[in-house]
Amino acid sequence: MINQVYVTETDWLKILSLENAYTEAVKLNQTTGISQYPCIQPIESTLDLFRLPIFISSMRLITYFKQIPEFQQLDEDEQVYLVKLNLLSICFIHSLYIYDPRTDSYHEQDTSDPLFSGKDWIKTLNKQFHLEMKQLRNDLIDIFQMDNIIIKLFFLILLFSHTISSKQSSLCLLTDIDSLSIFKAQNVFTDLAYRYCLYQYGPYRTPMLFARYLSKLTKIQQLVDEIKHTIHDYMDTTQLSPLTQSIVQ
Repeated sequence: MINQVYVTETDWLKILSLENAYTEAVKLNQTTGISQYPCIQPIESTLDLFRLPIFISSMRLITYFKQIPEFQQLDEDEQVYLVKLNLLSICFIHSLYIYDPRTDSYHEQDTSDPLFSGKDWIKTLNKQFHLEMKQLRNDLIDIFQMDNIIIKLFFLILLFSHTISSKQSSLCLLTDIDSLSIFKAQNVFTDLAYRYCLYQYGPYRTPMLFARYLSKLTKIQQLVDEIKHTIHDYMDTTQLSPLTQSIVQ
């Protein structure tokens, strides 16, 4: 194992707190009213995709974020802004990590969630989107395998992402945002993720692996951004919950 100087005892405690926060978020958001594991819950339409697996993921991720001190320290408007801006991308990234290629299904580990069939997912939105997401999933796994620590850290790095595309500028104008506070919060997790990678993968491999990983996640953000701005082609968003409506805008 590589020299532990890269990650301090305080760092390990923070990493443990993040893992516990995610576990608690899943526990607090158990599924009800639909089939339970190992049954397959069908997805008949894009509306079903957003009403079921995307909604479940979004509730768990929001609960995870609410337990993070750096998120708690932002004012409410900034918290809402970041969730609206970034949550849908994080939900799709989350879906990549709960996908099992052996069974072509999506299922959160250690839950009573039903299985969601990959064949059903690919019938929603457009086929090209799912093909590109599948390739990106393979690329991400190739870089860091299924490293749960990296995954949870990058959820937070993306949450505090404040890079605004031209398509998102209207959202930015609606809220008085303290960009410096958001950047400082993001830097906490970027720094921790990078030092964890140094510890796990060494000083020679880490810069290349880290850059590749960020590049793939940026591509996912771009794909989801495109989907958000064509979503009305696939469903009537007024039939979604208020939460889901807010993250697809």
